[in-house]
Amino acid sequence: MNPFKKAISVTPCAAPAPSHLRLTLLLVLLTAQVLPTMALAQTCRLNASWPAFDYDGKPAQADGSCSKATVAGSQIETPGYAAQTRTMTAVDGRLQVRLDGKSYKGFPAEEYAVLVTSLSKTEPTGIVANFRSLKISLDKPESSKPVVLHVLRGSTCKATDFIPEASSIETGKERILTTTCGRSSNDFIPFLELSLDDQNGYLFAVGWTGSWKTRFANTGQAVEVEIGMERTNFRLLPGETTRQPSVLVLARKNQTRREFKTLVHRFMLENKVPRDPKGHIIPPILAVASGGGNKTPKMMADILQYSLDNKIPFDTYWVDAGWYGAPHEDELYSNCGPNWWKYVGDWRVNTTTHPTGDLLPIANAVHKAGLKFLLWFEPERMTDSAPILQTHPEYRHGQLVDYSNPDALRWIQDTVYGIIAKHKIDIYRQDFNMDPGPVWRGMDAADRIGIAEAKHITGMYQFLDDMRARFPDILQENCSSGGRRIDIEMISRAHTYCRSDYYIGRKPGDTAFILGQNATLNLMPYLPFQGCEFNCVPVGDDYAAFSIISSGTVITPSDFDGGIIRRKITDNETAWFKKVFDVAVRMRPLYMGDFYQLTDETGAGDDVWCAWQCHRPDLKAGFAIVFRRGAAADESRTFQLGGIDPNATYQVDGYDGSKKTVPSSELKDWTVTVQPRSFQLVFYQKQ
Repeated sequence: MNPFKKAISVTPCAAPAPSHLRLTLLLVLLTAQVLPTMALAQTCRLNASWPAFDYDGKPAQADGSCSKATVAGSQIETPGYAAQTRTMTAVDGRLQVRLDGKSYKGFPAEEYAVLVTSLSKTEPTGIVANFRSLKISLDKPESSKPVVLHVLRGSTCKATDFIPEASSIETGKERILTTTCGRSSNDFIPFLELSLDDQNGYLFAVGWTGSWKTRFANTGQAVEVEIGMERTNFRLLPGETTRQPSVLVLARKNQTRREFKTLVHRFMLENKVPRDPKGHIIPPILAVASGGGNKTPKMMADILQYSLDNKIPFDTYWVDAGWYGAPHEDELYSNCGPNWWKYVGDWRVNTTTHPTGDLLPIANAVHKAGLKFLLWFEPERMTDSAPILQTHPEYRHGQLVDYSNPDALRWIQDTVYGIIAKHKIDIYRQDFNMDPGPVWRGMDAADRIGIAEAKHITGMYQFLDDMRARFPDILQENCSSGGRRIDIEMISRAHTYCRSDYYIGRKPGDTAFILGQNATLNLMPYLPFQGCEFNCVPVGDDYAAFSIISSGTVITPSDFDGGIIRRKITDNETAWFKKVFDVAVRMRPLYMGDFYQLTDETGAGDDVWCAWQCHRPDLKAGFAIVFRRGAAADESRTFQLGGIDPNATYQVDGYDGSKKTVPSSELKDWTVTVQPRSFQLVFYQKQ
């Protein structure tokens, strides 16, 4: 089985519910081929570069300081990429840096993963300082002109999450970006786009779910790029190995930035999103949530039954935090209850709320209905309530579980994997609600700076990868106080259905809905499978709903004035939920194809238009959606849609119920006229 096949197909995590027969067509669509084969002969020159660091105070790149070699027999050819392994070995014979590199076929992309190893069995290495996984110099076409660095802000639970920033770097100047808190996308999303001019540049994706640092320096003739951990000054113990950030580079050549974003999205779908054991992409989800696990079994069952009785097309049942801990009375009605954080690390089911001592009543009912079952965990954090601390206090530093301790890692694996197996969990949701950076810094000795972080991140990847090995069909979902761990290593393992905690609850004006538009438009090239909580949307507000809906979505009915668990949801509310989510299900398979930004990345202002398109070449179909924000000027705008056959006609269905057949010219240059704070959504099918 080759997980990097060119012809992408998709299978669901579980069969559709018998009462949801309309999903059958969706699942057929999701199994179709998605992307066309590409052939772009561009190179990033990454396969000729080496890490940079100081070894015992001397630059490792100095002549004679390290021997460099290609490992014999390491060359691998697959349909998706060519791979080989290279090494740098210090002259003292004690330190070796290993680069496992890939050059992708059909894409201008190269990457390598980095391991640093002590070859000595008896003595430590010298001091490795200022380790940069990548140090490369990129030629500039015009030496006198500045270059521009494009980034997205990270997720800090603000309306400004994911907004774009562009920094012009003049000759002789530099731009340094870093995150110090230990969560990779807290400050910036670690996909950094360097524009050399309007048509050429590079995208650098940092493969590290901790604190990283990048430097871009314009020397005039070239741009120097450096990428690595935020802090390194360590010696390795005999036989010890540590991981360093991986690096992915994609080249932009003779393309606009929008055209390049479509290419990046294709690359991510084809090479970096989670797949099942057959190599098929695991599709995004549409979930109904009980809210937290503080709900009683009956409350949980009532929410499931409401969804089934009304044939709302959910495919996943979501149980969030609050189901665990020593027996205790809980507040049952708010989302996760007020006590969810107190018992993190005590992974016994709370028998006061769940008398059977497990969640099997709801898990079994969900599976019987043909839906997938999702359960929330926070395995890297542990409060004082955790019973394991009575016998193993060394398993924790502060509130951080010590993943560098093999015994602690084995304990949390056995605990979580056992719960997954017992409940046949289909989707494992991992949260992380603390900044680990200060804890790691407190763990490191002066000659071991960076080791605690590197070993924890390595252990966390092992935890997730071993889980997939044991449960091959499981989907992992990534949260960290919202979207604070969005990086290419996590994207390759998990979907993200909590892009920002800002969406939780009603927010002033349209700020949450503007953020929803920004998140989809700006993040989608890097994060194809994403979504967020729907509870900030007022019932009946279509503009708000489709601002929030992305490739995936989750709704908690009880967040709508206690719906289902405290009051009956009205027929009008149910009809609106069905209308909205029936359209979301129609949109979902189209997110599996090409993604086009029809406007440049948008910010937090209410005075712009925001638009994107999803196109499935294999289905000859797609959709386009355009938002005119409340203060946006102009009554109409014209957008150039991608993938349209210039010699065809198309059937166009509007969200407003309109249907018409149009020539391709009308669709390729699509003129939209809408009122302020409104949107237009159309589906099209080639005739």
